[in-house]
Amino acid sequence: MDVILSLFTDIWKGHFFLIAFLHTLAWFHCLTIKGWVSDDLEGIAKFSDRFVQTKDPQGVIKEEKIDYYEETVGDKKVQIKNIAWNLHLPILNRFMRWFRLNLGKRFTQIGKNSKDHPIYGWVQDARKHHALNFFVQLINLFLLYNFLKQIVPENIAFLATLIFSVHPCLVQTVAWISGVNYLFSLFGILLALNVSYWVADLHYSLPLIGIATLISGLTLLPGCLTFLIFLFLGKNPEALVSGLIGTLILLNLGREAVSYRVNAFKEQNMGKSTKVYLSKLILVPKTIWYYIKLVIFPKRLGLFHTWGYHFDEPIEQVDKEFWAGILVIGLSITGYFLGPLEFQLGIVWFYVFLFIFSNVITAQQFVSERYVFISLIGFSLILAKVLAAYPILIAFLLGIYIMRIWVHFPTFYNEVRFYESNVFNFPTSEGAMGNLGVAYLNHGMPHKAIDTWFEATRQNPIYDVPWYNLYSLSKQNGDVIAARNFLKKCLDAKTVHFNKLWEKELAELDVIIAQAISDGRIKVASSAKPNN
Repeated sequence: MDVILSLFTDIWKGHFFLIAFLHTLAWFHCLTIKGWVSDDLEGIAKFSDRFVQTKDPQGVIKEEKIDYYEETVGDKKVQIKNIAWNLHLPILNRFMRWFRLNLGKRFTQIGKNSKDHPIYGWVQDARKHHALNFFVQLINLFLLYNFLKQIVPENIAFLATLIFSVHPCLVQTVAWISGVNYLFSLFGILLALNVSYWVADLHYSLPLIGIATLISGLTLLPGCLTFLIFLFLGKNPEALVSGLIGTLILLNLGREAVSYRVNAFKEQNMGKSTKVYLSKLILVPKTIWYYIKLVIFPKRLGLFHTWGYHFDEPIEQVDKEFWAGILVIGLSITGYFLGPLEFQLGIVWFYVFLFIFSNVITAQQFVSERYVFISLIGFSLILAKVLAAYPILIAFLLGIYIMRIWVHFPTFYNEVRFYESNVFNFPTSEGAMGNLGVAYLNHGMPHKAIDTWFEATRQNPIYDVPWYNLYSLSKQNGDVIAARNFLKKCLDAKTVHFNKLWEKELAELDVIIAQAISDGRIKVASSAKPNN
């Protein structure tokens, strides 16, 4: 009854309305995006094309083909039937995959076969997936406000929720379809915390907290650390249940995730970034400093950040970034012991959910905006406390944040805009240029692809991927001499991602060229012959 009365009070005060209004104002573009980008295209949109069925003149639907795909499970590669319910995934991830692949699908005619029979298949609607992100985040905002107001003054809870709702670093989770796991993980975290206040009887609350921890931990590993927030709040039974479940998930899925990335990075000659050793601890304060700068001044946003993209020796050296990180950590410790409750909770929250992404083990990308998504609640709470007495400053900040979101939204309109935006924000990112060239090629712009890859080689001539892309396109066009030269430069790069495979391709290409020269199909001057 107290919960219901509290909800009605908040509705009467207009807090829920204002939270929903600001969220809608900032993110309504989500509901209009029809295109696909990056992981969304590969994981959802293209998946539907594999299940093509034909309908004969009598109207009988017949299955035309079912593909299988290869996936690494543990340290083995297995052939998996290309179905939505993937038995090789953990149960919640299996459900999430099935749910996402069925959320926006529609069975319709997509063409005709060689016998002029109509071909029917499942196609996806990106707008439904964006709507899912939009509404899950709205629920998260209500849960966040309701949780915070149990601990800090209501006006601080309200302002912190508003700041978090429009922070530009949320774009990569709210506006990107593939960010949905972060949203569901936050939902589980906030649901567990709210249940501890809504349900007084531990016989009922503890099972619910356990289920919520499962949701948060199985969708994203930082959710396993919710028990640390319970410990801070002095809720020991809740912390015990959440901690046991979170630990089991970390030991199981965490080990699998690290093992998968270690093997994947090792195959690409990038294994060092996944190893743990003493000097790597230097990366932790440097990574924290990078994220502090990002959340305070989110000027450059994109999938590929240039800092740490190529893991090499200078990044492990003690420099001004390291000392800046040490200073920030020192100020955080001081703020925790000397600051008000809002500072204490904000600092604990920020570091708890950022820890897994501190690069002790680089499991995926080195840095990314989505990694700081959950931690932003801690930052928002501290900022709300600092600015609570200055409503004009808060209004100005919210307006600036919303404009930054709107500027970044076109990134997700289609694959080309996705990487063009990344190159605009990080003009020296040869990684983004490499992917942009592929996007140009996929959209029928091969010349722009070539120009972009050459620009990537100018930015970093010892980066192998653009050279390999140029080799691949030249080979497809029949220019084996140019292809051979590009592949040789690829193999001369500082780090060669697939050394053995590409050396094999070079040897095969040499045989093709030698045979073509012998047959007279290729005539080259001695200076133009391939050389080592």
